[in-house]
Amino acid sequence: MEGQLSNNRRIAKNTVMLYIRMIVVMLVTLYTSRLVLDVLGVVDYGIYSVVGGLVGMFTILSGSLSVSTSRYLTYELGRGDFAQLKKTFATVSAIHIILAISMFIICEILAMWFLNTKLNIPAERMHAAEWALHCSIASFCLSLLTVPYGASVISHEKMTTFAYLSILDVVIKLIIVFLLYISPIDKLVFYAVLGFFTGVIYQVIYFMYCWVKFPECKARPAIDRKIVKEISMFVGWTFIGNAAVVLKDEGVMMLLNIFFGPVVNAAQGVAMQVNGVVTRFISGFMTAVQPQITKSYASEEVGRLNELLVKSTKFSFFLTVILIFPIINNTSTLLNVWLVEVPDHAVNFANLILVYTFIDCFTTPLYTAVLASSKIKTYEVVLTILYVLNVLCSYLALKLGMAPEAVFVLAILFKFFVLVLLLQQSKKLFDFDMRRYFRMFVARIIPILLFGCLISLAYQWIFDNDTFMKLIVFTIVFEALAIPFIWITGLTVAERQFVKNILIERLHLKKS
Repeated sequence: MEGQLSNNRRIAKNTVMLYIRMIVVMLVTLYTSRLVLDVLGVVDYGIYSVVGGLVGMFTILSGSLSVSTSRYLTYELGRGDFAQLKKTFATVSAIHIILAISMFIICEILAMWFLNTKLNIPAERMHAAEWALHCSIASFCLSLLTVPYGASVISHEKMTTFAYLSILDVVIKLIIVFLLYISPIDKLVFYAVLGFFTGVIYQVIYFMYCWVKFPECKARPAIDRKIVKEISMFVGWTFIGNAAVVLKDEGVMMLLNIFFGPVVNAAQGVAMQVNGVVTRFISGFMTAVQPQITKSYASEEVGRLNELLVKSTKFSFFLTVILIFPIINNTSTLLNVWLVEVPDHAVNFANLILVYTFIDCFTTPLYTAVLASSKIKTYEVVLTILYVLNVLCSYLALKLGMAPEAVFVLAILFKFFVLVLLLQQSKKLFDFDMRRYFRMFVARIIPILLFGCLISLAYQWIFDNDTFMKLIVFTIVFEALAIPFIWITGLTVAERQFVKNILIERLHLKKS
């Protein structure tokens, strides 16, 4: 019982640290995105987004290895086997070095071919686009080398360090934007080059910290055939699923470029920036709880695992409600305040992507648990089928002349199917308590969702103009009503007491 309480407190502490990070990241990211769009212009910003998406298509294998690295390091920590942990880190480090070299060669050949033959890029900007592509490829390959170290920080639950490094990252990006204003050369080229050097700095800091703090990170890269074989089976199936995810995300970006050009890509880029800030803010909680989910499975604490899945889903949803409802009701106002020039479709894109994020609250905890089991064959195969269908339906929708918003509506629909798949697999793999989950959904989730919708409808009926004051009023009123409602309706008596105890500890107060 004491161990479980300690784990809960660790989750709470890590969540606080991650949210400090998220607040800083959110503010700086919003500000820098506005400046970058202003300096580059809509066309260059769209080019940078679509080039980044082109490189993103090659993250299929690296994404699989990243997931596998995090899973296996956390799993060995949960088992308490340091010797195996050291061997695992040495092996995954060697794998990522080999992958980084291989992917650099492959990306340079295939991505350059696709850029020059398939994408809709203005001829006068092709040279700058090529520079952006080269730098994006180099940054991507460099990020591969960082994966084992980032996974070690999260596996050890050192979220304070993770928060500090992330804050440093956004501060460097803020400096980059300042340099962009005074750049003596092509601004798109300069922005891409500076982005690469940011990755170099980040990699060096990660390496030095992990080498000093975590003994297993001192292991020289080496291949252990048994570990490679085990990881390869896991990677093989996650590769299929990641390929489908990349196909869906980056394929849709390419479709929008082919059918509508870089201006619509700029709108999508703006929408993704808004969603990225929201997602990073919400994922702070899940980043803190994910290692505990994997460790609970590794130590065969099924009861603890079920509890974490239900509670993490619930708290993730609460955070999403508090954050997203004020944004989704005032997207137009926010974008007009944030950006100098708001691209067409950006408001609709942002709102639809934020709805998509709501569903992530329910899929992310279950996905973490399914990965922890390592029995992912069925999940990855069915996921691939769903996302291939998603892209095909998006292509047909655009071919039939539908508005670009149609691709995001389809993404929401298929995300629901993924949630159903995860629930089915969770029940099968570790006897997930479905009855408790649906009780939570009916008693805690639906009333809060309906409450938020009713406030939004009343707000839209009373106010018919978009002003910054309207945004401020809605945010204050909504939070003043929603937070007490969530406290009373969403939390159990025990959860309310736990939150009180954590707050008392953090404020160094004694219980009366």
